[in-house]
Amino acid sequence: MKQTIFIIGFMTAGKTREGKRLAKMMNRKFIDLDRLIEEREKKSVAEIFSEKGEKYFRLIESKTLQSLNTSENKIVSCGGGTPCYYNNMNWMLQNGIVAWLNISVDTIVKRLSETKKERPLIKNLEGVELKNFINLKMKEREAFYSKAQIKIDTENISIEKLKDELEKLVSKN
Repeated sequence: MKQTIFIIGFMTAGKTREGKRLAKMMNRKFIDLDRLIEEREKKSVAEIFSEKGEKYFRLIESKTLQSLNTSENKIVSCGGGTPCYYNNMNWMLQNGIVAWLNISVDTIVKRLSETKKERPLIKNLEGVELKNFINLKMKEREAFYSKAQIKIDTENISIEKLKDELEKLVSKN
């Protein structure tokens, strides 16, 4: 039986917020992959990007992800790019259930206005440049995200609906 649920989606989709809520509702442990990386590296994700670059971060991210014990009942909130590198998406699909929280570009831009400085890939982008970057990244990542067993539109998310869908999949696996 697949015990681990991986929450994926673009930045600001609500992976951490909804992941924590789901973990509480489903009586599961919650892990934020970025926070786990920060604990192990003793640096923020932004510092890792700045000091060692994205390539290093993606390698550490993959090693951290694939070091998780997937036989435990837990929910893992992944970074937006996690599924796109080092065969991580296929690994997650083989070792758990993957739920994609989908979000519109306009909502991302709106939500990012408050947290942009903390996000290394976009901290220097503004206006049209930011929107174009998000559109491009969303198109690149959709091929990976779309492999998830569950897709939820976060514009109209019902945490109860997501919980029910996940519980159905957990019981089948």
